[in-house]
Amino acid sequence: MTLYTLRPCTPADAAFARRVHREAYIDVVTWQFGEWDDDKQRGFFEAKWDPGLYRTIVVDSVDVGVTRYRFEAGHLHLDEIQLLPSAQGAGIGTAVIRDLQTEAQNAGLPLRLQVLKQNRARALYQRLGFQVTGETEHHYQMEWRFAC
Repeated sequence: MTLYTLRPCTPADAAFARRVHREAYIDVVTWQFGEWDDDKQRGFFEAKWDPGLYRTIVVDSVDVGVTRYRFEAGHLHLDEIQLLPSAQGAGIGTAVIRDLQTEAQNAGLPLRLQVLKQNRARALYQRLGFQVTGETEHHYQMEWRFAC
């Protein structure tokens, strides 16, 4: 039995994706930066939102999150994985990431991502074998490689 399915986003998914962005990030952004600025965050969302690049995460016919990943030169890059708080802690994010690890392994590529320094998802990524490979002022860059 599959825990989740992915479906391509459409322009009609913008309001849902914006809601997921807000609910998934409001606490971590507030912890890391001291406040949540709706206008600033709306700008961040609008700058990256392209329904052709996102997929909606669906569990039991209910939309619970969004993800965006892409093949780049030499690696698979996970740009976003965002789940509504009500869907967090149920293994959905783990399943999505493990499936991406399998996809990266099958392609013979590492899987890379970046995570806000205050985001508790970093612990999940570390449990799944990701290593910190660098950092910026606000993010850790992480990578997973298949171990033979």
